[in-house]
Amino acid sequence: MTIDAEQLLTLLATIDAEQLLTLLAVAETGSVSEAALCLGRGQPAISERLHKLTREIGEPLYVREGGGIQLTPVGQALIPDIRQLRAKLQDIENLLMRQKSLQAGELRIASTSLIANYLLPQYLQSFQKQNPGVNLFIKSGVAYWEHINLSELDVFFFEGEMDIPHLPDSYEIQLWLTGEIIAVMPKTHPLASVSVLSLKDVQPFPVVWREPSSGVRRILEKAFRKKDILPAHFIEVADVESVGAMVKAGLGIGFMTRTVFEQRPDWDLISQPITSSQLIWQSYLSVFLDLMGSSTPLARDSFESAL
Repeated sequence: MTIDAEQLLTLLATIDAEQLLTLLAVAETGSVSEAALCLGRGQPAISERLHKLTREIGEPLYVREGGGIQLTPVGQALIPDIRQLRAKLQDIENLLMRQKSLQAGELRIASTSLIANYLLPQYLQSFQKQNPGVNLFIKSGVAYWEHINLSELDVFFFEGEMDIPHLPDSYEIQLWLTGEIIAVMPKTHPLASVSVLSLKDVQPFPVVWREPSSGVRRILEKAFRKKDILPAHFIEVADVESVGAMVKAGLGIGFMTRTVFEQRPDWDLISQPITSSQLIWQSYLSVFLDLMGSSTPLARDSFESAL
């Protein structure tokens, strides 16, 4: 038996979604007991759902093998569409959570640490002046992406070239800010007197890199590879503040956007433009769509004018 898209739609109209999600949990865990733990239900309830689903389909969906469960071809045919169903249900849950948050006068933001520390504050200051009753919740740092819960977010700021979580259709991605990537070094560095720097000029010197997920680093690494250039050696640090500290100590050449550099005169470094039209940093914001059309205090006009 083959279940086509039309048949699946018919099934979804007559079958409790929990029964389908139970079959998916059993398929992903390989046992009734593990599925029960994942779904927070007792094993008898899981077994009963499977029996009901089998009766509705009219075909065996699974067999017990070696203490576990294996899906039959009919059961396997249902899994891709049930996964889509689960994703849509999660989108609906996220939507309901966001509605409650917006009505409560809250704006929840996730961002890279660079954007949160150097770019967001002035925009959030403007937004807060226009919306003084709104509480702001900001989480920053790439490590946060690994445990991100989209139902907790209204706005998500990230850098180009980064790996980001899959965002559902209820979020819209827009280009936000761009910036020139420059090299930074001590005033006594051998390249300090060069008017315009090339990547080949940098090659003999150590480089101070941000972490591998950094948007600036990925752009530079791509540019180096394109020209078949490999820096002599490097130091890897976790944030742009550490880049500045290491460069100030004379440990290598650093890279960052001009906007960030101009905010740190305390580093007492110099900057050099790089001869490559490709070295442009980009940032994006992903906005929960209901926020953009909201009639709550987080109105579209004030949000867009601030950010």
